[in-house]
Amino acid sequence: MSTQSTVDKVVSGIPLLVSILVLFGGGVLGTWFLVEENVYYFAYESSESGFLDGRSTYDYFLTEMSVTDTNGEYDIAYGEQNCNCENRDGVFFNIKLLIYLVSLSSILGLGILFAREAPAVQDLDLDNPVKKIISPMGRFSVHVSTVVLIIFLAGYIAFGIPGAIEADYEGTLKECLYDSSMTIVGSQDCFVDTVNDQAELHSNWSLGLAPFILVIGVLIPSIFSASSAFDEMNIDPNASYSDAPSEPEYFFDPDGQILFDINTGEVVASFVGEKRDFFYDEDAMILFDEGSGEILFSPDVKDNQ
Repeated sequence: MSTQSTVDKVVSGIPLLVSILVLFGGGVLGTWFLVEENVYYFAYESSESGFLDGRSTYDYFLTEMSVTDTNGEYDIAYGEQNCNCENRDGVFFNIKLLIYLVSLSSILGLGILFAREAPAVQDLDLDNPVKKIISPMGRFSVHVSTVVLIIFLAGYIAFGIPGAIEADYEGTLKECLYDSSMTIVGSQDCFVDTVNDQAELHSNWSLGLAPFILVIGVLIPSIFSASSAFDEMNIDPNASYSDAPSEPEYFFDPDGQILFDINTGEVVASFVGEKRDFFYDEDAMILFDEGSGEILFSPDVKDNQ
């Protein structure tokens, strides 16, 4: 196994590892979105004349939200009825689906490198569909697909999560905090009327660490792998894979009376000292004796030996 092959496998495996950690790590790579809310009552003019009545923090993960407020610390799934997270539940479900697609694409890219070394695959004909899949072009297409998927996922995260929060709070007291201008980083404050007084709401939010780790951990290695596959194509655009054997090209030397493979230099047959009337058909690569009509060499005969 060459050093380049080992490097390619390690680099191709990084996106898969990162995707698995994000999907099944339970927040080991951090949260997806962070929100902190403060509520000030009797704030008719500003928060300075009121008092802090409540502070809440919301840490968003793929399947649930971790909440810290006046009731303590607890986790709530997006699908629970008292979460009011219908749109957020849908967005994070779609995010998980996209991560699964990224994982599948990464598995294909890594699998191509291992398949090339399998003896059963190496023995296949060059026109076999499997050889086309594991070719430099096939590998390049897989890694480009991964790059496109992760860029699309990054855009979906940037617009989908804020949009889902805005939609879920529409028609509630917090509607004034999360409007259509909400982005992945920002803050907002507004006044709302309660039963006996007025309250000033403050909110700060930002994108968590997990999306950055996912995008960077998948995008950079995938670009590197796509570049490596592109270099393979430039070296030999028609190769099924880098170690594919070249087709033999035979040539007969009438003076030396030897038949050899031009590509490898291998002497295939020697007729030194024989008194024959040799004739070599270069197109069919067949050598025969014109006097007797005997076929002395044929590629089909050699392959069956």
